[in-house]
Amino acid sequence: MNDDKQSTQRLLFGDPGLPGAGLSVAVVALLVLAVLAVGIGFLRLPDSMLGPGLVGIGLFLAIGARICQARDQHQALYRLLGGRRPS
Repeated sequence: MNDDKQSTQRLLFGDPGLPGAGLSVAVVALLVLAVLAVGIGFLRLPDSMLGPGLVGIGLFLAIGARICQARDQHQALYRLLGGRRPS
């Protein structure tokens, strides 16, 4: 029963894989769409809004960095709960 539950969780949430593995396909797709939206939005800013626009881009970069950090933390927790040793 426990193996069925783990395989279902892997199917739904994905196996985090090895420590050097990249981000999941969904996260990469969302980041690409976000980069496009930020780029288009920044190009369409009037001169009076460039200051807040730069702050918004800084926030976007901070959120992207947090996504990458959260993945590393998730991998470590996944291995700890699964009883696997980090490689």
